[in-house]
Amino acid sequence: MGFLMKTQAQYRHGGAPEFDLRRFNLPHKRVCDFSVNLNPLGSPMMVREKWSEFFLAIENYPSIHGDGVTRYYEDRFGIPSRNFLAGNGSTEMIYLVPKVFRFEHVLIVTPSYHDYERASIMAGTKVTRFPLLSKNRFSLSNVNEMIRSLKNSDALWLGRPNNPTGTLMPKEILLELARMFPQKWFIIDEAFIQFVDRWKEQSLLCEEPKPNILIIHSLTKFYALAGLRLGGVVGSAEAISRLRQAKEPWTVNGVAEKIAPLLLQCADYEQEARSLVAKEYKKIFRKLAMLDGITPFPSTANFLLCQWHKTENLDDLMRHLLSRGAYVRDCRNFPGLEEGFFRVGFRAPRENDLLLSLLSSF
Repeated sequence: MGFLMKTQAQYRHGGAPEFDLRRFNLPHKRVCDFSVNLNPLGSPMMVREKWSEFFLAIENYPSIHGDGVTRYYEDRFGIPSRNFLAGNGSTEMIYLVPKVFRFEHVLIVTPSYHDYERASIMAGTKVTRFPLLSKNRFSLSNVNEMIRSLKNSDALWLGRPNNPTGTLMPKEILLELARMFPQKWFIIDEAFIQFVDRWKEQSLLCEEPKPNILIIHSLTKFYALAGLRLGGVVGSAEAISRLRQAKEPWTVNGVAEKIAPLLLQCADYEQEARSLVAKEYKKIFRKLAMLDGITPFPSTANFLLCQWHKTENLDDLMRHLLSRGAYVRDCRNFPGLEEGFFRVGFRAPRENDLLLSLLSSF
């Protein structure tokens, strides 16, 4: 538990420019926040137009298991209710899984979302990190190394696309690993999968549930509904039953439950979002690659991991941007990213252009 307290003290989530404004002794101001990685279109217009109707949902209890969210997954992905459990965002599922399955030893592909490690340690699980390296552009370079590491673990945590690197482990490799190790669990976080080009071909959500694979998914990233906390976990009927028995009731609020089915009507919004992200990615990556002192890494998601080496301290860049009204995600508290790494979440084209201008003016 001492290790947990130490890592927790070192770690901060994104979306907190106030912390660095204080740290740099800068006056409080509104900033353009590139540290969060939500859909740059903002929430769907349908949600905004109907917002007043959702007020009625706060007067009544929601369903015990978040039936509105379950309906979205059933209609959108063809996932039967017996194979899905709704939650208060995907993070609730990240903490529920190790608590229920009581893994002895997990392997976590890093750098990655901090809560895989925190949730595992809180459940009393030994954690081993499997690092992806910048020299390999944070891609898996040697499957045999992972196979060797898996032999000493009983579960694997993996983000695909991975946050903060944006890399996507090929589905075929993952499915083969799951076949090779039928007694081990594979917990796959696909919170950003809908940003991926031809995502249906890549996603495990569209596969028949496997007995040893759990897919954690979020609606809050792709539909820019982070404040509502919408998501869940997909798996075999037996695995979902075990999770359902241990989960607290009423963790999905009534407003979230009313909004989820409406997202089924957002096909145009979804296509526009993927097109925008693809277009902005090409522009941002190309221009960053041309700048002195910044190395961008390839990504399949709506954000870019970069490394700063124009000065010896990333704080120089963070202060420069914040004093001019922009904020990026300082990634130095991710294992393996201590040397000047930062992440840029894509926003509207005009805002992205502003950031590129500020970066080039350093």
